[in-house]
Amino acid sequence: MKHIIIEGGDRLGKSTLLANICDYLNYDNLTIRHFGKPPKELSPKESLDFQFDVFYKEILFLEHVKEEIDGDEWGYYPNTMIWNRSHLGEYVYAQMFRGISKKEIKQKIKIYEERNLEHFGLNTYLITLTASPHFFLSKEDGDSFSQNLEQKTRELELFKEAHDNSLIPNKKFIKVDFEGRFRSKQAIFDSVIELIK
Repeated sequence: MKHIIIEGGDRLGKSTLLANICDYLNYDNLTIRHFGKPPKELSPKESLDFQFDVFYKEILFLEHVKEEIDGDEWGYYPNTMIWNRSHLGEYVYAQMFRGISKKEIKQKIKIYEERNLEHFGLNTYLITLTASPHFFLSKEDGDSFSQNLEQKTRELELFKEAHDNSLIPNKKFIKVDFEGRFRSKQAIFDSVIELIK
């Protein structure tokens, strides 16, 4: 079973890339999960705990599916799981907007990834999309946490840190823009397929 995680800031092409991967796999035996924001009424600490509780429940779900696949003679269960966003976003947003310390969030991510890799190891793939800060800001529609160039720059820096610090061995950091425009979908997709095929 392949477990593919797509990370990065808003409107950098995660959903488009996900659709291209699905096309490549002919939408055959795959499941997509999209993680959103925690409930607004929670405190910063409660938000962090809420998010990681969700992520751990997803790992339990993946473990169950993996067990079913091992005895699945009909090929009924999904053999590819794609996550649109995941735990690395917490490294970014918990620090920037909820006041959680880098040390605390790094420890949570380390423990979480160790458990993930214990079960899925080399079948987990991390793809993090990035861009220049000005391009990133130009795609802002008012719904993101980051609203100005300083915040967008910091968000990109933290995603890079999170990606570099991740224990996931199969990972790729992909810049999606060139000279003020998106690179071609095919060029971005080709970089990803090199990693996951």
